[in-house]
Amino acid sequence: MQSLRKTGRNSRFRMSIDVSRGIEVSSFTKVYGKGDRARTACSKVDFSAHAGQIVGILGPNGAGKSTLLKALCGVHYPTEGSVCVCGTDDANEIRRIVGYVPEFPELDRHLTVAETLYMEAYVHGLEQNEIAEGMKKALSIADLEEVADQKVGTLSKGYAQRTSFAKALCFGPEVLILDEFSGGLDPAQTVRLRRAVKKLSEHMIVIQSTHRIEEAEQLCDYIYVMNRGTVAAKGSLDDIVRESGKGSLEEAFLSLTDRN
Repeated sequence: MQSLRKTGRNSRFRMSIDVSRGIEVSSFTKVYGKGDRARTACSKVDFSAHAGQIVGILGPNGAGKSTLLKALCGVHYPTEGSVCVCGTDDANEIRRIVGYVPEFPELDRHLTVAETLYMEAYVHGLEQNEIAEGMKKALSIADLEEVADQKVGTLSKGYAQRTSFAKALCFGPEVLILDEFSGGLDPAQTVRLRRAVKKLSEHMIVIQSTHRIEEAEQLCDYIYVMNRGTVAAKGSLDDIVRESGKGSLEEAFLSLTDRN
């Protein structure tokens, strides 16, 4: 899906965004609360991602994955360190170029699938012709044409998750972030969307956060293993297994995250 926002009132903004610069996170630290109640969710995390590969963030619950993702989506600022996405560190600009698919769909059940995509594209500033094109492509990628006029509240769990996926694509983002996105999909749907994600990663920056070993193995080209707010290991699947001295990614993950 090619970037759509190249004309109209977005043209000046688009010129400042450069996908080839990728994502660069340096010494990212996020502390919640103050004083005795302060809690460090991430500490001095270095992270990078570029188009042409799917970068996985693998870790148990509480490892800091969600905190890092929020920063990559421009939802919050780092306490220390820096987050640069496609050449910008402005949170407002980052939010305009990142498509986010949460674990649980965040959709208005009273809207149809098509209305959901229209509203998302509109609030991202697309012109009417761009909205139509973006909706058409997103519906096709997520295989939703047959339910485009159906209310979200009547959809099955799998269709709702695919609608969430299409919503993240319809405005032509430079970055796609998937947070445990396949949880509501049946096996056939999972395979189809994984193939779609692989294709999208050729020209988009794609990040997959998961705590499922098999998902990281099947989808990700490069993996960050997080534990207790820090990066415990990074590299290809083979690199992580070899450097851990274990026989599989599962065994490496257990040793790196102190899980038994």
